[in-house]
Amino acid sequence: MKKQVFGLAMLAVFIGAVGCSGSDDNQEQVQNSDPSNLLGKWVIEKAIYEEDADTTYYQSNGSCGREVLEFYEDKEVSETLYVDEDCNFGATGSYRWWSLSGGKFALGNENSFHHTITITGNKLYLDGSEEGGFRKYYHKAN
Repeated sequence: MKKQVFGLAMLAVFIGAVGCSGSDDNQEQVQNSDPSNLLGKWVIEKAIYEEDADTTYYQSNGSCGREVLEFYEDKEVSETLYVDEDCNFGATGSYRWWSLSGGKFALGNENSFHHTITITGNKLYLDGSEEGGFRKYYHKAN
């Protein structure tokens, strides 16, 4: 229980940190693999919140779980946090995403830091280890 509370607290800090971004107008967009693979809802399965920590596993009812990322064509991302696996709302935040080289994407504040996203089939891996000390694993929502 303490790990889940700590994880939610860390996520709230992450939302606050990336919620405000500077102008992205001068950033060069690197085009790579088809971004349509990224679009839609992704539900968290598990997370590691600090290096060498135990993995935290999350239950899902198919359309939501404890955390849902939804990627839109306009390069916006909404992150919805639920207080339980029954879709009882907790909090929400939003970010921007963009393409990186090597078939990867990024999420966060393009001007100062970002978290790397890798998609393999219906699995999404979010690596925020450098800036946020976490790694998260998602699956495509039903």
